[in-house]
Amino acid sequence: MSYGLQGIYETASSTSTSKDMEYHQYLRHDGPVRKCSNDFHNASMSNDHRRLDEIEDEQLEQEEEEEEEEPQQQQQIDDDYEEIAPDRPRLLMWGLTKSGKTSIIKLIFEKMTAGETLQLAETKTIQIHELTCGIHVRFQIRDVPGPKTASLLDFDAYSSECTTIVFILDATEDYSDAINLLVSSMQWMHSNGRNVRFEVLIHKIDGVHEPDRLDRHSHIQQQVTVMLHECSIEEPLINFYMTSIYDHSIHEAFSKIVQNQIRQLRALENMLDLVTASTQLDKIFVCDIYNKIFLASDTKPVESQISELCCDVIDVYTDISSIYGTSKSPVLDSMSCCTIELSIGLVLYLKNINPTTALICILKKEPRINEALMDVNLNILKKNIQKLFLANTKRLARR
Repeated sequence: MSYGLQGIYETASSTSTSKDMEYHQYLRHDGPVRKCSNDFHNASMSNDHRRLDEIEDEQLEQEEEEEEEEPQQQQQIDDDYEEIAPDRPRLLMWGLTKSGKTSIIKLIFEKMTAGETLQLAETKTIQIHELTCGIHVRFQIRDVPGPKTASLLDFDAYSSECTTIVFILDATEDYSDAINLLVSSMQWMHSNGRNVRFEVLIHKIDGVHEPDRLDRHSHIQQQVTVMLHECSIEEPLINFYMTSIYDHSIHEAFSKIVQNQIRQLRALENMLDLVTASTQLDKIFVCDIYNKIFLASDTKPVESQISELCCDVIDVYTDISSIYGTSKSPVLDSMSCCTIELSIGLVLYLKNINPTTALICILKKEPRINEALMDVNLNILKKNIQKLFLANTKRLARR
């Protein structure tokens, strides 16, 4: 894409007790100046305009310095994490046997195709997976043998120390036993004083006739709500998702589950909201390119088709990298970027954060887009995301 420099720009900056952030804004000749701050105190706008090339030169110098520090910072994160590891989130995959628990793990985190998961044998033993999304987000998943009926045998041992239970419900079968198992599990947790979040995947939804899917989802959710009320469980921590291994719905649902495990989620969302408010970007995602897990996004509502487009961008970029890259080179490096123009008038833009994580931005194709200034803002965002995770690691290590 080739964009011309339009309008003038100024710098809005603010200081916070934890970190400094500033984002450069697009301004019109005839429009008012908008301020964007990540603190409660608004800083005054600078009266002197700086040239864009000076900003870029300063940023290049800062990038060179920070690239030298990144390996040391990452090593420090890894070292500190060994001490923090006992506090990492633990997810339990729970549900009736043959509901698709193992298939989901293999598809998302081990790159098995949907067709290959059909050949998986029934899980007979506990399997523990130590997983990482985007270097910084680490958690454990327990895949356990599911009961054939609504039995809680061994559930105490399976759910020990778990912070979230991902319940898989097969939507193509008679799900009365599955609902009874779900409610019984929540009742057991409630009676034992454990406030655990339940993430319910109404799975294999591709096997349900499309016009009936929403009715199936509503019926299951309503039935669970009524049964929980009868058990005197008010305001339970529970979410419902419709998923299938044959489309992006399973990645979208698991992205939300992972986001609920991230301590820095609200801070990340605030950063992304600042950028979308001060630039022409309509939507920003922070995504793990290997698992297609969205770690965060700005708080604007988004359609599922947009998430699918972002996954397609990742596929295109990784395919091209595998062709023109080397076996030893990472998929993402400091110069990685990808721009795709769609016929529907949208532009998808991918930019690296670290070797496994990328920013995926969505904006409308307009003649008055300043690509250089957009890169300046995204580079500032990239640095602050890295600092956020590093600061949180240090805080947890001290605690």
